[in-house]
Amino acid sequence: MTRTTVLIKNLTRNRLRTTLTVLAIALPMFVFTMARTMVEQVHEMLAESDLKLRVAVHQKLSFTSPLPQRIREEIEGLAPEGYITAVCRTSWFGGRIEGKPAAFASMAVDRDTFAKVYAEFEITPAENERFQEERRAAMVSPELAKSQNWKVGDRVTLTGSLPPNPKMEFVIVAIPPKMSRQWFYFAMDYYDETLRKLTGSPAGVNNFWVKCSSPEARQWALTAIDKHFASSENETRTELESTFFAQFMKSGGDWVGLTWNVGRLIVLVAVAVAFNTMSMSFRERTREIAVLRTLGFSAGKIVRMVLSEGVLLGLIGGLIAVGPIYALTHLTEFSIPRMGTMQIPNQTAAIALAVACLCGLLAALVPALMAGRLKVATALRKVV
Repeated sequence: MTRTTVLIKNLTRNRLRTTLTVLAIALPMFVFTMARTMVEQVHEMLAESDLKLRVAVHQKLSFTSPLPQRIREEIEGLAPEGYITAVCRTSWFGGRIEGKPAAFASMAVDRDTFAKVYAEFEITPAENERFQEERRAAMVSPELAKSQNWKVGDRVTLTGSLPPNPKMEFVIVAIPPKMSRQWFYFAMDYYDETLRKLTGSPAGVNNFWVKCSSPEARQWALTAIDKHFASSENETRTELESTFFAQFMKSGGDWVGLTWNVGRLIVLVAVAVAFNTMSMSFRERTREIAVLRTLGFSAGKIVRMVLSEGVLLGLIGGLIAVGPIYALTHLTEFSIPRMGTMQIPNQTAAIALAVACLCGLLAALVPALMAGRLKVATALRKVV
């Protein structure tokens, strides 16, 4: 009788228990895999944003407090020649469709500089021309257009989520394929005109997005702009795009950190469940282990056998957790609402499998040591 034979027989002895143990490991490992993938995706997004050489200029104390529109001209005049490619003003609108409570990301932007500042959207000259000519023009991301069943030429009426909650009609003039996530952009002058009619006051600006021409120019912007507006009535804070987005996400709660903490905590749950099963299995096999010892199985061999059983259970659970979702995200365009397309990285899949095996190993560690220290004579007395 070999160790492999004994291992297989032990796993198939109580198939229901083995199945439940594998599933108890698989579910936490699935959560761990998804949590790590989401966190890694956010970190990747923030790292990529810094490559676009954009900085955000907003009110010093809060990005929700607006700044006057004229600051754009001041920033443009402040920069040395060739340092700034373009400056785009943005004002949060938070539009929602009548009858639907959920608002989606929508904001007013400058017509003349939007395509330059967000060059990665690859807005075509024809699309940009329509955006300039149509007073109520709006550009929509493919993901949002698909979710709302919109197409170019559709008329859309949205109500703003901020006072005075203006109700505005838009005409979709473009759905740029490279525009990411669920975004809705429309013209700042149209928004300003609407607010002036309702309140008599111009639209404020939440962010001035400054597209810099080089890393040196971006470094200049991070210090010179705030220095220029220091001690004025419109003090500013200039940040890297990644820093701004990280702070923005944390403003609604540190869900990224929470997701990762839950993912790590769930691993402990897997260890606890598997440990309970392995301990029960050991108690039931005490006399059997004693018999194996009398047949020539050394204490070390018994320990390795129990540890191997735990690792194998962990590996099977990990494969069940990671395999299907890994294949799904690599073979199809798998997306999560508000997170966009998701793909399980190879490194994350490998780490999840390693963690699953580690869970099985840790769960089997105490039962294995107990099996190795088992007194044969004492255990055999229970046979009689």
